[in-house]
Amino acid sequence: MRNCEVCQTEIPEDYINLLCDKCYKDVETENARIKAQQAEEAKTDNIPPQAEEPLPSPIISQSGASTGISDPNYKENPEAEDKEQWKTNIMLFDRHGVLLWKPTKQIYTFIKNYCLDKVTQHPQYPKMIWRPKIVDVGCGLGCGSNILSQEADFVWGIDKNKKTVEFAKQAFERIKNGIYYSSEIKFDQVDIMTDNREFMKFDLVIAVEVIEHIADHNTFLKNLITKFDKKKPEDPTEYFISTPNRNNKNIGKEHPMNKFHTKEFTSEEFYNILSQFFSKIEFFASDGKPTEKTTEHTPLLALCKASYK
Repeated sequence: MRNCEVCQTEIPEDYINLLCDKCYKDVETENARIKAQQAEEAKTDNIPPQAEEPLPSPIISQSGASTGISDPNYKENPEAEDKEQWKTNIMLFDRHGVLLWKPTKQIYTFIKNYCLDKVTQHPQYPKMIWRPKIVDVGCGLGCGSNILSQEADFVWGIDKNKKTVEFAKQAFERIKNGIYYSSEIKFDQVDIMTDNREFMKFDLVIAVEVIEHIADHNTFLKNLITKFDKKKPEDPTEYFISTPNRNNKNIGKEHPMNKFHTKEFTSEEFYNILSQFFSKIEFFASDGKPTEKTTEHTPLLALCKASYK
C-alpha cells in the first residue's frame, strides 16, 4: 500500500494519481468551483458571450509534434523540473519496506524473465550462453537495472538526475570479474533529450514510466531508436516502454493529477503514438499478461520492434 499525497491515507498500489478517492473528488470539486466563479466574474464584468467555436485541432508541441491526446479538452501539465527519484524510493522503503512500487517491480521482473527465455532459445544454447545487452533509460535509483542484470551480459542505467545516478553507482554498479561469468552493470548521467553523443547499440531498450514525464514524446521515441537501435532486421533491437493508462478508472480524465506527469495516454493513444515509430507492438499488463489494444490495465507495457527501410 501507498499513502495519499494530501492526507496520507493508505491507497491501493495501482493508484497512479497518488490521491485517495476523497482527495481526488475534493480536487475535482474545487476545479468546478473555480470554473463557476470565473463564469460569474465574466458576467459581472459584462463580458459579451463568445460565439461557439468548433473543437480545436490536436495541440502541437513547440517541436511541432502532436501531443497524441485525442480529447481536445484534456489539459497537459507543464514539464516538471527533474524529480529526485532516490528520495521517493527511500521514502517508499521507510513507509512500506519496499524500494519499488509493486507494478514497477513486476514489469522489471517480467522483462528479466523474457531475457531468460531468449537466452534458452538462442541457437547456440547450451553450448554457448548468450546474454543480452540492455540500456535502462530513466533508470532512477537503479533497482530495476539491478533486476535486469540477473539475466543480462551488460546493463547500462542512464538518468538525467545527477544525485540519483550517484546513488545507483554506489548501490549497484559492478564490473565483470574476469574469472567466471558475471554480469556488468554501469550507471551514467545522460539526458536522452539533449545528449548528442554516439552510444553503443543494445539488444533491449527499456523505458519504464518515462514517456509520461516528457512533453515531446515524438523526439523521445525517435532518440531511443537513433541512439540505441542495432538496425539489424535479422536480429532487431526490442523496446519495452511503459506508461500509465488513462482508460483506468483511477486516472484523471481532464489532466494528470501527478504533477510530474506531463500527459497520460489512453491505451489507444499510446498504440497510435508507438505505431508511428514501430512496426510491431504488443501490449502487456504489468504482470506480463498479454492484453488488447483497448484495455484498462495500468501501467501498460508495450513490447516494440522498429521499422527498417
